[in-house]
Parts: sequence; C-alpha cells; structure tokens
Amino acid sequence: MRKGILNFLFESRFYIALYISVVSHITLIIYSFNQSDSPYQKTLCGPAWIYVQEEEKELSFQMNFGKTMGETGNAETSGDPSEGEEGEEGDGQGFSKGKYKGGQWEELVKDLEGTSGLRKQFKNDYDQINENSGVADSYIKRNRDYEDIIVKDVLPTVKGIRDPFRVDIENAEDNLFIHKERNRIIEEFRKGDESSPPITMRISKEGEAEPKSPLSMPKEDRTRYLDKTLKQKKEKQLDEFISRYMGYDPDKGDLSQFVRDLYYENLQRLAYPFSGDPSYFAIDYFQENLNKEDFLRQMMAALSQNLGTNTGTEILFTIENIYEIQGRALEQYFQTKEYLKLATPEQRQTLRYETLRRVEAKYKKLLQEKKIAAGKDVEEAYSKKRIEILETLISKTPKGYRIKDGYFEKGRVLWESGSFKKDTKLQSEAIKTWNKIVSLPANGDFLNEKANEAIQLLLRDFGNVSNVDSLPLQARDQIDFILRTRLSETMMKKKEREDRLLWPNAKPTQRNLGN
Repeated sequence: MRKGILNFLFESRFYIALYISVVSHITLIIYSFNQSDSPYQKTLCGPAWIYVQEEEKELSFQMNFGKTMGETGNAETSGDPSEGEEGEEGDGQGFSKGKYKGGQWEELVKDLEGTSGLRKQFKNDYDQINENSGVADSYIKRNRDYEDIIVKDVLPTVKGIRDPFRVDIENAEDNLFIHKERNRIIEEFRKGDESSPPITMRISKEGEAEPKSPLSMPKEDRTRYLDKTLKQKKEKQLDEFISRYMGYDPDKGDLSQFVRDLYYENLQRLAYPFSGDPSYFAIDYFQENLNKEDFLRQMMAALSQNLGTNTGTEILFTIENIYEIQGRALEQYFQTKEYLKLATPEQRQTLRYETLRRVEAKYKKLLQEKKIAAGKDVEEAYSKKRIEILETLISKTPKGYRIKDGYFEKGRVLWESGSFKKDTKLQSEAIKTWNKIVSLPANGDFLNEKANEAIQLLLRDFGNVSNVDSLPLQARDQIDFILRTRLSETMMKKKEREDRLLWPNAKPTQRNLGN
C-alpha cells in the first residue's frame, strides 16, 4: 500500500509540482495587488485564507443617513464640546501628489501645497481695531481658517446657480460624494498619510427600508444638546447629527424642528465688524460661509430622500436661507476686489489680504462663466433660485406644513427683488402672494406671523390693495421696515447666546449681520 502511494507520487511529480507552482503564483499576485496603495483599494477575488478576517460588510455605493433606531433622542454628545474650530495646516510630506496630476484634483493639490506655509510667509497681526466696537476680544483674536477659506469652497452655490433647482436635487448625492472625496484628499495631505479609507456610500435595496420610529426630544433637551456642542467644529456637529438623528421618522416626532434648531442656532453664526479696515469683516464673513458648503451638500442629499416630509420642508427653509446668505457673501467678494485695488504694500503682506487675493482669483473664471459680474447679476440669479426653492417647498410640503411661512418668504423675495430693481410688477406679485396666506391651512409653526399681520394691517388701511401702485411711498417704506426688522428680536437673542457661550466678556455689540 505504502509502496503504491510512493510510486503514484513519483509518477505524478510533474503535475503536483505544476499545481503547487500555479497556486503559489496566483496567491502571490492576488496578495500583492491587494496590498497596493490605490486610494480605492481595488481587490481581486481569492481564497478567503489570504485575507485578514473581519466582519463582512455590505457593498457601499449609496447614501445612508441615520443610525439604527435603538438610540434615544435624549442621548448627549460623546465628543468634547470644548474642541476648537480650527486645525493646523500640515506640509503634505508623505503625500503622493503625482497620482493626481492631470486629474480633477490637480488644482486642489496645488492649493494645498500653496497654503502649507501660508502663516510663515505672511503677517497675522491686528491693527486699526476699534476699541469701542463692543466686540469681545475673544472673537477678534480667534484663530481663523485662512487655509480652508482658500482651499475649500466659501461660495459653493455659484457652480450650479444657473441650473434649475430640480437639477440640484437630482445631482445632490453625486455632489456629496465629490465633496467627501475632496475632504478626504485634504485630510490625507495635511496628515501626510494616505491610509484613509475610500469614500463609499451605501445602496439600499428596493423595499428593504424598515419603519422609522419618531424622535422624542423636547425643546429643553434640544437646547442642552446644542449648547453643549456649539463650540465643536461645524462639520463635526453636522456629521454627528446626521449619524445619530437623521434615521428617525421625518414626519412624526421632533426631528423636523431639531433640523431647524441645529441650523439656525448652531451652524448659522453672526459676523461682527470691529475695525475700520473692511478686510477683517470680509474674512469673517467668508469664515462663517466656509461651512455652508458642508451643510448644503449633506442636507441636499438628505432632501433627495426626504422631499415631501416635514423634515424635508425644514431642510428647504435652511437651504433657501443659505442662498440668501451666499448672495451677501458674493457682495463681499465684489467689495473685496475694491479693497485689494486700494491695499497698501504693508497690507498686501498680511495673511488676511493674501487670503482675500487668492479667493478673488479662485472664483474669477467661474463667475465669468456664470455671467455674474456685479451686484445686479447676483440679485437676479439668487432671487430666481430662492423663488424656485420656495415654490418647491410650497408644492411638496405635506398637509400644508409651514406653508404660510413658505408663502410669506416667497412674497419677501419678490418684494425685495422689486425694490432692488425698482420693478413694481414684482412688488405687486409679492402683495398677491401675501394675500393668499389668510386662506391657507394652519399646520406647524408660522414664524413670520407678526410680520405678516403688520403687513396685512397696513394693506387693509389702504383698501386691501393688490397693486403696489395703489400704495403711497410711505406705505412701501413701512413694508421695507417690517421686512428688515422682522428678525431683530431673534438676532438679539442669538447674539446674547453666542456672546455667553462662544465669546464671553463681550460688551454690547453695536451692529451685526446674520451669516
């Protein structure tokens, strides 16, 4: 028996050696490929024993918002609420920039290289500070993300400003993928380490979604959560919020109001002027617009899945507000061009002026492509987009949820656009839009109720007019005043909260601008 086995092995030695050789070579090839430095971690199929054993994961090419429903709405953040908002710029050592040459990220890598030593090359001093500005020293001397203002996107709405809003919704998930991939490359460069995992997005199968439970989180609990996380980096706040809460029922419970609170109380901030040199305010306005991109990309993708829900309606209100603020940021951009022309040689050596110079250069070509060259172009493009957003809200909000606010805001955009263009037809359309509010269902909050009542009372005094030509100039000025001051009380409370939690020991601020 033993002799027979030995004879068989001897006679088959060529085939056995060939089999061992083939298996060894295939295994070596597969192992070498799987250890490649590709950022996308391509993998050949091979026997299971050559891979590190880990829990099997679902393939990921689709968006996934929210965690499992086992968490309660009262859970507190696990992060450090005192974490600062700024990080330090690395020098990119250990980062393989060559693989991005000629690709879509080549300019990004150049910007990263160009900003790696920015703070060493330019002065970051403080001059022409107004001692009576009423702005806290902790705000004036705060660290600012000059590198990110240059490298990231402080004007994220420009690229698609001429597209219909429905196209923005259709492209939302693709845009978020690109946004996250860009952030991954930035992080790799600054760490000097290319070990971060590729960006993937989970795809759910048709019909596999489980019923969602409503979030139970009263206003007091939401306030505690938001106060505790206010100092965190805005991107971190948003990521944590999406992962912990966006998986709850978008129509029932407190999720819709929580989305509203997160944006208006924590992610939308105030910018304060404190110097006779306007470049300080321009930098702070761009600083506060810096994270508008992250919210816009993340929430547009969430909207594509939640359109027609209460939460979707609240997201639309926040997105419309972002476009309003982005319009103001573009006004700052065009003013910046004038600051740069008049800058002294000493000012050009400061970090803030160099940052503004690079931002101006970055958007110059894109703005030319979008035919935006002055304030009138900004107003035309952004008011049109805001009207589209509000019309989407009005047509999609379920059971008239906050539809009165939708009509009021649409009327406001029309009125302010008419004032800017001196177009009485637009202002007459605004009045007709406001006149529809009285017959609309009362579902959800009506945050503009006081302002609406003031306008309606004024219109009744002149015979319930629907044509602005029937209103005297004094009445039109009163409507302007109502619209301009409708948020005064809210902004004052917002300022007091930010002074208390972010910028302590501040004196009363004389002037501020919502951002």
